[in-house]
This record gives sequence, C-alpha cells and structure tokens, in this order.
Amino acid sequence: MHPSEGSIRPTRKLNLAQGMRDDFRTILRRNPLRAREADALLDQVLAARGFGLEHRKLRVWQAPVILDSGLVRELTRSVRTLSALLEQTTQLALGSVAFMEQLGISPNVEELALHDAPSRLAIEFARYDFLPSPHGPRFLEFNVDSPAGALLSNTLDTEFQKLESAREAGLHTLFPSSPPADLYEDAMLAAYGEHAFAVAESPNVAIVDFAGVNTRPEQEMLAQAVRARGLKAELLDPREFEFRRADRGLYAKDTRWHLVVRRVLAPELARRRVLVSQFLHGLRHGEVVTVNPLRSRLAGNKGVLEILTSQAFDRFFTMAENEQKARLLPWTRRMFERKTDYLDSEIDLVPFVTEKRDRFVLKPGGASGGDDVVIGAFTDAETWRRRIEECLNQDAVVQEYVPPVEHPVPLLEGNEVVEQSRFLVLGAFAIRGEYGGCIARINSDPVVNVRRGGGIVPVLEAGGRSKTGPIEASRPRRRRTTGQTG
Repeated sequence: MHPSEGSIRPTRKLNLAQGMRDDFRTILRRNPLRAREADALLDQVLAARGFGLEHRKLRVWQAPVILDSGLVRELTRSVRTLSALLEQTTQLALGSVAFMEQLGISPNVEELALHDAPSRLAIEFARYDFLPSPHGPRFLEFNVDSPAGALLSNTLDTEFQKLESAREAGLHTLFPSSPPADLYEDAMLAAYGEHAFAVAESPNVAIVDFAGVNTRPEQEMLAQAVRARGLKAELLDPREFEFRRADRGLYAKDTRWHLVVRRVLAPELARRRVLVSQFLHGLRHGEVVTVNPLRSRLAGNKGVLEILTSQAFDRFFTMAENEQKARLLPWTRRMFERKTDYLDSEIDLVPFVTEKRDRFVLKPGGASGGDDVVIGAFTDAETWRRRIEECLNQDAVVQEYVPPVEHPVPLLEGNEVVEQSRFLVLGAFAIRGEYGGCIARINSDPVVNVRRGGGIVPVLEAGGRSKTGPIEASRPRRRRTTGQTG
C-alpha cells in the first residue's frame, strides 16, 4: 500500500489509538534504517529552528502518545475547572494575608503581585502537568508564571506527521495536540482588546525575557506570527525599557510598546528588581497590557496545592468544586512540623511522612525543572530522613505519590528496533482558561524532566475538541474542523 493511501487500518473504529500505535511500531521494526533516518531528520529540523538545551542536544523519540476523544473531553473539563479554581485562589490570596502566607511566596514576589495592574484574568497561559490514570487525569503541579514548550511540541507533532512511516500508519490523519503560534496570538490580542489600557488599534508587541534563555526559539516563532498579521513585534530584554511619565508609555529602542508578553519569570524580575525598575514601574503605572500579569505567580508556588487539597480551606469553595478537587489533585502539604488532615484523619505530619515514605514525594515549593524532587518509593530510609530535615528549613511541600505511567518507546540498537519502557508525564496547556493541547515528556528517571536526561515525544489527538459548555466570546476557540489528510 502506498503511504498516500492512508492507514493500513483505515476502517478501524474500536481502539483506534492502540491500532495505530501497533501499526507504527511494526513499520519501524520492518525498516530500522528508515527509522534511524527519521530520527536524524527530526533532530535536524528542531536544531535548525534553534531548539535545544544549554549543555546537550534536546532528545526526541518516535514514540507518539495518542489521546482518544474521551480523554480529550475529560481534559477539556478538567482544565476549565482548574483554571477557574486557580483564578479564585489568586483573588483570595490578593485579599487575605493568611492565604498569601499559605502560598509560601517570597516577600519580593508578593510585593510585585500586590501592586500589579488590574486585568480580567490573572492567568492567560498555563501548563498543568498530569499523569493519565484509569480514573482520569491526576494533576501534579502547575506552571502558570510563564510556561514554555507549546511551540516546541507543536513543531515536533507536525514534523513527525510528515514522516513516511507516520503517514504509512495513518498518523497524519490525526490532530497535532500542542497549540500553534497563531492560537497564542489570538489569545494575546483578545486579552489586549478587552483591557482598559488598550489605547492602540494596532498594538506594538514586546516579547520580554532576559537574553540567552533556552526558550528564545519559541519566542521568535511567536514574534514571527505577530508580524505576519502586520503588527510590530520584537524580543526585548527587560533591562532595555524606559517608563515615560508624560504619556505613561513603556519604551524600548525608541518605540512605545502597548502589549507585553511576559516570558521572564516573576522571581527573576524580583531578584533583579533594581536593574529592571523602569520595566516594573511601567507594568504597574503605565498604559500597557501584560500577558501573563505578575500576579499569576501566586498560583505557581506548590503551596497552592495545599489550599486546594486541605479540608481547612473547603469552605471557600462549593461542594461541587471540592469534589472536583479531590478527584483531580493529589494530597499536598507545605512541609513543616504540625498536625494536619490526611484521608479524613489527623496526622502529625513529619513523623507520618518519615514512616510512610513509599506514599509520598518531596518537592521544592517554588522550583522547577525537577530540581531536588525526591520520590520516597525510589529512596532509601536514611536519604529520605535527611531530605525531610532539609525540607523543614526550606520552602518545600510533601505530595501524595501518584504511581508513574510507563510508555513504550522504540529504540535503535545496532540494526534492530527494540522496545523499552519509559516513564511518561503529560502537560495540558491552558489558554485563557480553556484546554489547548498537550506536551509529553519521557524519561528512564521517574522524575520526568528534560533537565534530568529526559526528552519529548509527539502527541496526537484522535477526534476533535469538545465543544460542551459555554466559552466566553473573548476566549479563542481552537480552529479545528477536519484531520490533516494531505
């Protein structure tokens, strides 16, 4: 059968995703040389677009994750629910000292958030990392400050579908999961258009981060998409800006910038606040719209998960919201000596976590990249006790252990394709509170992160997105009608 004729299982209705995965593995095993050439081609495409890590090549595998329509519908509902909960928690923290203390936010970041300019949404873009399970997705943590990876993943998804082996298995007929640049652009302009400071009909767009970051290729892709619509867009360093009181404008390179897409992390701005004082002053007092606003960081510290999983805070949410939280989120507590609730019982936190290490994971409260994450089930007792002692003097959390999901990965060994299992974590992107697709990372280490030797795999979706539930007019819908059959 010629590749252009579609899938070798064209009429399969039941278990479509599994059938296509099986077909694809069979095709790889049949022609290892072509599999090796496809690996090299994917590496070349990503490298040509600048994607990589500081000290090593970004690893990608031809091991697609295929999301069926049922999981896509569940993710649509879950992302909408979590987005609303995080917005509500952010507002509670802004109005309550007790809530702010519970989040474990540093004083400098807290000051930035409290004096942030108002906007309808605190979180325009986010990524919610989760593990799929037979009972639905279990969300482990949130990146709501300045999430990256969407355009990298979208590039991998679409380039993978062009491979001859993917087309032969019919994978080109599915939908790339991760959102493209134009969807982000739609959301940015929607946020700008509804804001009181939208003073320009054609806003100049500044994509702001410190120079030399790994995510710069994504930022350039976004800038190119903005320019394609006839708008001015540049990548700028926050140290380049000047705030002019006369017209309340934020300037850089002799240009006034109306819309700031903040990619620089809030803690980095807080740490270098003297060097970026003009930029921060402009965000606070100028006629400029910021996406994401600085206060989004309030929902980024893992302390927010205690608010969402502790009975002590259930009274701030509805009964339905409390049921949804219990279903979606693992039990999480900030780590210090105290008593708290666990499965409807009171426990003495430190002794209990020390004794039951196979049930828990220790994580830094505000860090990312998998740094200093320790899984009790993979740690000896002495190391676990030592790490608990360290956590008591840090901003750290203990979280219920959610068993990792294993994903089959075809690997080339000599002239053969062999299959090995890797641990899998998915990240669901939220765009203005709505589901926008997934990224997938795999690793032999149960702490799945590309900084710890992991890599990424394509994510494809079988079937369209759910259209159930009201979507506010200002929130963009995913432009999607039919599969890619060309």
